[in-house]
Amino acid sequence: MLNLTVPTTFTPSCAENLAQLNQEYAAAGHKVHEVYGSLQSAPFNSARPAKYLPSPTQAQFRHHIRMLADSGISFNYLLNAPSYANYEYTSQGRAELEELLALLVDCGVRSVTVAVPYLARIIASRYPALEVVTSTIGYVGAMRGIDQWLEAGANRIVLDVEANRDFRFLKRASLESPVPLEVIANPVCISQCHYKYNHYCVAGHGSQKQAGSGMVGFPYNGWYLNWCFLKKLANPGEFLKSPWIRPEDLPLWAKAGIHFFKLAGRGMPETQILALTRAYLSGRFEGDLLDLLGWPHWQNFRKNEDGTLLPPLEIHLPNEALTGFLDFFYEKLPECRLGCKGCEHCTAWANRVLSINSPDLLNSYIENMRRNLNELANHLPTPEEDAALREQWQEQADSQTLAP
Repeated sequence: MLNLTVPTTFTPSCAENLAQLNQEYAAAGHKVHEVYGSLQSAPFNSARPAKYLPSPTQAQFRHHIRMLADSGISFNYLLNAPSYANYEYTSQGRAELEELLALLVDCGVRSVTVAVPYLARIIASRYPALEVVTSTIGYVGAMRGIDQWLEAGANRIVLDVEANRDFRFLKRASLESPVPLEVIANPVCISQCHYKYNHYCVAGHGSQKQAGSGMVGFPYNGWYLNWCFLKKLANPGEFLKSPWIRPEDLPLWAKAGIHFFKLAGRGMPETQILALTRAYLSGRFEGDLLDLLGWPHWQNFRKNEDGTLLPPLEIHLPNEALTGFLDFFYEKLPECRLGCKGCEHCTAWANRVLSINSPDLLNSYIENMRRNLNELANHLPTPEEDAALREQWQEQADSQTLAP
C-alpha cells in the first residue's frame, strides 16, 4: 500500500484530477490519501511565503475540502511554521488560533500539520476531531523525537528529511512507532543542511499576517536560496546527496516499513503537481529527475553585475541513469551524518551521470552567486527599498487569487 500526501492548487480541476488518478491506480493499492495546503496568509500560517501560495476565499476553501471528501481524499491543513514570534502565548493570539481551529473543524479538515509542540498539545486537547501530524520541521530523526511528539499528541509523524536514507533508523522506527511514519519523497535541500531551520523561520514569517498591517507576510531577500544553489553548483555531488527518493525506488522504503510519502511542491502549477503525483503513484518516470523535482532555480541568478544576462545553464540528471544508486543506502547503511570522507558514493555517481552544458558558464553563475551573497550581507537597505519590496511582494501574492 502506497499512501501519498500531495499539495493542492484549490481549484476544482485539481480535486477532480487527483480523484481520477486514484481510480487509475486503485488496483495497485496506490492512492492519494490526503491533500494539503493552507490559506494564503494569517497570523498563524504555514512555512511558505504568501507570494507563492494560492489565495482561496473561505467559500472556495470549504468547497474544495468537500469535493475531495466526496472522492475519499482527506484534507490536511498546514500550520507548520517553526515560529509565531510567541503570538500564541498572548490573549489575542490564542483567540485567533482558537478561531482558526474551529473554522478548520467546521470546514471538514481532517488533520493539521504542526512544527510547534505547544500547538500540537493545544489541538490534541481541545480539538480531538483534528488529527495532529508532526511536520518534517519538527526534525524527528531519532527514537526520542518520536516519543516526545507522541506525548504532545501526534497521530502521524513526517520525519526529518535527513532520515530519508538512514535505513537503520527507518527500519527500527517503523517497527516500534505506534503511529505511521511519513517521509518527503522529493526534498531538494542540501544534505545535512544546518541552515534550513532558520530558512524555514524566514519563509514562515513570509505568510504571517500581522493584525492591522494590511500585509500578507513579512518580505525577505534571497540570501538562503542563493547560498543553497551556490553550494550545489560549486559541488555537483550535492545534487545526488540531497535526500530525494526516485519513484522507482519506493519499494526500498516499503521494505523498511514506510508506506506514507509526502510530495513537496506548493506553488507548483497544477500540471506539474499532477505529473509529480502520477510519477510516484506509478513508480515510474522517464526524463530528467531535476525537472521532476522542480530544481532549476539557478536560473534566478543569470544577472551579471552590468545588468546583462547569462545564457541558460543546463544541468541534466537522467532518471534512468540512476538505477541502483539508492540501493547502496539500503544495503550498506552508510553513516552520512559522519561525513563523506572515505565514501564519495554520491560524488562518484554525479561525475558519471550528471551533465552540464558548459563548465565556463557554470563558473560564471558561481561568480554571480558569490557576488550576490556578498552584496546581500553588506548592503544596508533603505526605507524606499523596503517599501518597494513590500509592494512587489503584495503584487505577487495578489496574483495568486483564484478565479470565482
